[in-house]
Amino acid sequence: MESSVDISPIVPGASLRVIPYESFHGAFNMAVDFFLAQSIQPQDDPVLRFYGWNPPCLSIGRHQDESLVSGKALKEQGVDLVRRPTGGSAILHDAELTYSLIVPDGQERHHAVYEAFHRLLSEALRNAGYAVDLHKAVDKTNYLKDKKNSFACFNRPAFTEIKYQGKKLVGSAQKMYRHSLLQHGSIMISGRQDRVLDFLNMSDEEKEKRKAEVQKKAVSLEEIASNPPSVYEISSRFTEVFARHGVPSIYYRQLTREERKGAETLCSRFDSTLE
Repeated sequence: MESSVDISPIVPGASLRVIPYESFHGAFNMAVDFFLAQSIQPQDDPVLRFYGWNPPCLSIGRHQDESLVSGKALKEQGVDLVRRPTGGSAILHDAELTYSLIVPDGQERHHAVYEAFHRLLSEALRNAGYAVDLHKAVDKTNYLKDKKNSFACFNRPAFTEIKYQGKKLVGSAQKMYRHSLLQHGSIMISGRQDRVLDFLNMSDEEKEKRKAEVQKKAVSLEEIASNPPSVYEISSRFTEVFARHGVPSIYYRQLTREERKGAETLCSRFDSTLE
């Protein structure tokens, strides 16, 4: 029996809007999250969005050094590059499910949002048969100073992030705006996050060394069980957990025409092209 989770930091009112799974190119995905976070009003319902990436995309945190990335390697493998509005380290978005959560006026309770969200997500994954737990230690190192050592998000777990047998399964990050809180993250379904190192400007020898380090610290659902759930099953189970913990009204609404148009005007601020 799962213990009760206080959902009020995430859903302080009666309703939660869920935007069902769709795949878009990287810059549009980031622009949508940013647009929703900028346009949400204090009286609006929080928004939970599920999405994928087409083509695959490398996203770097808003403070990371872009010069570490090899534009040649990205082009050769057909991978886009974006800079996220949130912080954190690089993630290769390919065989995964990405979520974003936009909470109106959630800035002052951002720690509570982070923990409650991961408790709900870990419950959903356990319900799907994955014996995950939450990381308890607090990492006080400055990942920006660590440069290449911390370039890959899945090389270091943050407090309450989701792990399986000591390995990181979900990577998340937050950004606080004037009237909202944006949190988004990546749930690894298959593939390996050590591939992030393929796109760094470093020697092959150094890449292999750092890949081995990431492999020891990251895991995907497919590595845990050979037949992982689909993005639709994961998102459905996650939404069910919100209902189980007391959200009275959960409704599904795709991106509106106005939201899509608004996001399209913002794509250029997140799109990165390296030579």
